[in-house]
Amino acid sequence: MEFKHPDILHIGFKSYKIVQKDLSDEDGVELYGYVDLTTNVIYLDPSQESIDYKGTMLHEILHVGFNLFGLGDDDEMPGIRNEFLTTITSNMMQMLVTLNPELFEFIFSRETPPESVENVYNIKSNE
Repeated sequence: MEFKHPDILHIGFKSYKIVQKDLSDEDGVELYGYVDLTTNVIYLDPSQESIDYKGTMLHEILHVGFNLFGLGDDDEMPGIRNEFLTTITSNMMQMLVTLNPELFEFIFSRETPPESVENVYNIKSNE
C-alpha cells in the first residue's frame, strides 16, 4: 500500500525527500524507517498499518530535528536535563509544523472518530 502525503520535509535551509520503500531485510531485521542524513532522504516502509506508518514517519522526522538542533548520535549527546530537552523539542516541533503543515496534518489525522476509540484506562465515564 502506498500512502498519500507530501514527499518533502522542509527544515528551513534544506529539505529531506520522503521515500516509500520496502525495507524488509534478508537477515530478518525489522526496519520500518530510517534517515540518511548524508543524502537528506527519509525512507519509510509502506507495508505497515496506517497508524504505525504515521508513528514511524514522526519518529524519523524527530531524528532529523534532533540532528538539526545538535543532538545527533547517542555517543555525541551531552548530559541532557528535562527542561533543555523539552525546550529543544517544543521549538523543533513548532518550526517543523509551521514549515510542513500538510505533512503534519497527515501524521496527526485520525483513522477513527474519537467516540469509537476504546477507553484504554478502563475508567467509568461520568455520563
